[in-house]
Amino acid sequence: MNAFQWCTIPILLLLCSRELIRYLSDHRRYRLLRLGAWSTAVVLILKPNLASIVAAQLGIGRGADLVFYAFILSSTAVMFHLYGRQFGMRKQIVDLARREALRTPFAGDGLQTARHDVESSREEQ
Repeated sequence: MNAFQWCTIPILLLLCSRELIRYLSDHRRYRLLRLGAWSTAVVLILKPNLASIVAAQLGIGRGADLVFYAFILSSTAVMFHLYGRQFGMRKQIVDLARREALRTPFAGDGLQTARHDVESSREEQ
């Protein structure tokens, strides 16, 4: 093993064990995905030629290209997932604001306050 492998493998094994312990306590699926990612990293770092062998089987030239393509696909999936969660949270915030507005109505002066605030900020400049 080279110096890179000696440095990274213990860290990755600690991450794997941490994810496994946490998965056993709460059974959340995303922990299995993380465990799979860390385990794959351990295997590919220990056996770098394995990526080239799998890449050749898939018709990809180099193992590094396979790893890069996998990274691009997984990053895209994560971005779509995060966008969906953000969209859902926005909807929840709007629903919460509407519910709170209906729960605590009070008489206001409508847009008069907003117009006054804009005009006063223009005068200050």
